Amino acid sequence: MVWTDRPQFSRALATRLWVVVPLALTVAPHLIGLPVWLGLTWSGCAAISLMLAGRAAPRALAWLKAPLAMAGIAGVMMHYGTVLGPQGGVALLVFLSGAKLLELDRPRDRYGLLFLGCFLLVAWFLTHQEIGTAVWMGIAAIGLVAGLVAEQVNLPVSPVEGLGVGARPGPALVQAATLLGQALPLALLLFVLFPRLPAPLWGLPHAAAAGTGLSDHMRPGDIGRLILSDDLALRAEFEGADPPVERLYWRGPVFWDFDGRTWGNRAPPPAGVPRAAVSGPAAACTLTLEPQQLRSLILLGFPATLPTLGPELETVVSADLQWLTRQPVSRRLRYRLETWLDYRLDPDLDPAWRRRALALPPGNPQARALAAGWAAGGDAAAVRSALTMFRRQPFHYTLNPPPLGNEPVDDFLFASRRGFCEHYASTFVFLMRAAGVPARVVTGYQGGEFNALGKYWIVRGRDAHAWAEVWLAGQGWRQIDPTAAVAPLRVERGLDAALPAGEGRRLVDLSWLRPLQLGWDLVNQRWNQWVLGYDFDRQHAFLTRFSPTLASLQGMVWTLVAAAALVVAALSAWLFLSQRRDADPVQRAWLHFRKRLARIGLEPAVGEAPEVFARRAAAARPDLAGEIGRIAELYLGLRYGQAPADTLLELRGALRAFQPSRHARPIGYDESSVRRR
Repeated sequence: MVWTDRPQFSRALATRLWVVVPLALTVAPHLIGLPVWLGLTWSGCAAISLMLAGRAAPRALAWLKAPLAMAGIAGVMMHYGTVLGPQGGVALLVFLSGAKLLELDRPRDRYGLLFLGCFLLVAWFLTHQEIGTAVWMGIAAIGLVAGLVAEQVNLPVSPVEGLGVGARPGPALVQAATLLGQALPLALLLFVLFPRLPAPLWGLPHAAAAGTGLSDHMRPGDIGRLILSDDLALRAEFEGADPPVERLYWRGPVFWDFDGRTWGNRAPPPAGVPRAAVSGPAAACTLTLEPQQLRSLILLGFPATLPTLGPELETVVSADLQWLTRQPVSRRLRYRLETWLDYRLDPDLDPAWRRRALALPPGNPQARALAAGWAAGGDAAAVRSALTMFRRQPFHYTLNPPPLGNEPVDDFLFASRRGFCEHYASTFVFLMRAAGVPARVVTGYQGGEFNALGKYWIVRGRDAHAWAEVWLAGQGWRQIDPTAAVAPLRVERGLDAALPAGEGRRLVDLSWLRPLQLGWDLVNQRWNQWVLGYDFDRQHAFLTRFSPTLASLQGMVWTLVAAAALVVAALSAWLFLSQRRDADPVQRAWLHFRKRLARIGLEPAVGEAPEVFARRAAAARPDLAGEIGRIAELYLGLRYGQAPADTLLELRGALRAFQPSRHARPIGYDESSVRRR
């Protein structure tokens, strides 16, 4: 039936809005990374749900629910290959939350969706933990709690105000914000004092990779594609004076093997403890490394010692100065390094690794002939000859080099002469090996942007870089950056200063926004440091500095929390069982009767007397007036009159026989006569 009573329609629409709007706030961030069809399906279900407010659902909709659910499961399976995990599982929950919006007539359906929204809210934090996400989800949490409040207290109807949606949102939102505000001090206390586990509480082995820009291989064009990426790679804060930007080579993966186009590692890197000759003072810095889904961690210079990152993250350092983990890193790391920027690795080179550092695939005869002419002058002279060639001949530093042919090194050296840092690093190492000089490719980041507000460096994906290392007798491995010979401004002043006009720059000059952007980055840096990075070690250090006594009591919190949890659980179970045992059977029967009426859209208003509610329900459904009146009469007699004891049995029997339909039947309709026919 269609509601003709304006207050009743207004209440039905408001009831649905209290579910749809908070759930939409919660689902919206998920939809950004989900397939377009899923977002359209969810929006369509929400629109249909609102249009059904105050109306009986069409029979066709009941038949479509099962096929719709099966189609959604099949769509998620086709897109993700699974309905489990942080991607497929969350996508399926988002779809099912939209499909469930098509049935919101019963309170338990509305409660279930609001609680599902709470789960989706928490699920978003598994992979997104930025401060902006926290603010948005805080707003969504207020909306979800307000929806629960509105459902619980059955807010009054005021259809003449605003758009006529029924219940005023103000009281529910205020009460929800008040409830969350009252819980905030306890949450802060638990955040500060509750013992942190040395390992993460949960793990996401298939978490989405972050955009640090590095990879476990390198081919011409890989790094060039990152030039417009502002994805954060790391932040670094030095203790004392900051080194000049041209000294900031953030070391990552090192590549030994070349197949003619791609650099990688067909075998593990050389094992053993790296040895180095260092000079000058050591610099101390703290790095906050974003998740990168790589086994290679970032280093700067030659570290005095390497920190321990926790028992769940075992690390090993190789002889070529790679700091490796056993599994790809999928969470943010923060560690402190004491390091020398002036160093030379391994004065002695193992014969097996020397052969690997000289290996070349067949091809590129012109480059081989050029390097062979340099070999007669010695290794150091070959290095100088290659750098002089890059510096004096018309080589160009550009983001848009032409494609290379079947002999990529020859094509680059003698035809295009246009490339990005990996072109120059790859070609230089090829030439050195052809000249008999052991060499390898190193990738990482170079430079960064200094945030004067927070006194730290910001390194982004656009700072990804590649350079070379050559081994010279009596000196060991020396760092050589051939890009600096072609475009010295790349190292001295940053990427934009080295690129030709129009490359790598935005169409609109937003430099006037840099102070605001740096201020926002400082807020995020503090959020990462003090909230997301508040781990076991930082908590212990903070409590020790704040109060040694408090820190010594930290270990007792586990016992206190466990004991409190057991007491609360036991008390809750006792209260629940006692309430069920002592509950008034007459009142239970009346509540059961109200639930039956709520299924067909009839609910009492706040403060509405049972007799008044029964008369209103009978007027709305004349076909049920006799049954409603009889049940109300029995209840009122038991509650307020002197009805005999067997009246309770009569009331229960009337309730068992009361099975109202959503669709009104004409007065005088006799179902039994229809069956006889």
